[in-house]
Amino acid sequence: MKKIGITTESAADLTEELIEKYNIGIVKFKVDLSKFKDINGSIFNKMRVAEEKGMDSTIKTSQPSLKDYLEMFKKKLEEFEEIIHVAISSKVTGAYNSAMQAKKFLGKDGERVHVLDSKKGSGAQALLILKALEDIEQGLSVKEIKEKIEKRAKNSFLIFMYDKPKWVMASGRCPKIAQVGLQKLKDLKMGVVMREKDGVLKLMTIKRNVKDLTEPLFEEFKKITKDTKTKISVIIAHGDNQEEVEKLKEKLGELKNVKVLYSTLLDVVLGAHAGPGALLLNFIYE
Repeated sequence: MKKIGITTESAADLTEELIEKYNIGIVKFKVDLSKFKDINGSIFNKMRVAEEKGMDSTIKTSQPSLKDYLEMFKKKLEEFEEIIHVAISSKVTGAYNSAMQAKKFLGKDGERVHVLDSKKGSGAQALLILKALEDIEQGLSVKEIKEKIEKRAKNSFLIFMYDKPKWVMASGRCPKIAQVGLQKLKDLKMGVVMREKDGVLKLMTIKRNVKDLTEPLFEEFKKITKDTKTKISVIIAHGDNQEEVEKLKEKLGELKNVKVLYSTLLDVVLGAHAGPGALLLNFIYE
């Protein structure tokens, strides 16, 4: 039995290769795709095709149940002496609370499960996990790893832009008045750069004459990291927008202290709200 294992949710945007390599336990969010049963491809292709056909193109998701966490924790406790669960931000979903309840249901074995609110999502959450895996390989204790995750969270970032505001508006997570404003900005060829702050997504800045998503994100990335001398690790997540991904990779490649670890399709949890074409730039530095 190995000493320490990592578990998380599908929202962390880890690749299948990493999940398999490090035996990471994944709890999946529930997704209702029944109305898309005749549409092939990724969730983003389903949304695009549904929109073109005049169908309801929104996707409904719900958090994992207490039972989902309980089953996963029990399974991983057979493989590891202790588990660190790096949960998606508790301010975005109730998944963290479900994980905490499952820990209580484990009784004495619950002492071997350590649930942390990452206050992140997507690749920012994944970056905290990858750093924790490095700590495990170096032989750090659970206490030391937990402390490092909490410190690193302050230097991990998620910034993103959507292609169309309709997906954000359809999510129901922004006020009606804000929804009207988002569409007006789009009509005026203005783009909104969003960011994660204190565990929730907030408006970061508004850009004029936006021709693509790459340039505004890259500009904000440089502002945040301008005084950073250490290595910056990056994960790019996207709503089926490979063209913009390649452009962003090229720009980031011009910077000496930046390493793009990988790019991946955005998980449906955030993808359902960001929508097709969205581009997320996740990064961390120490």
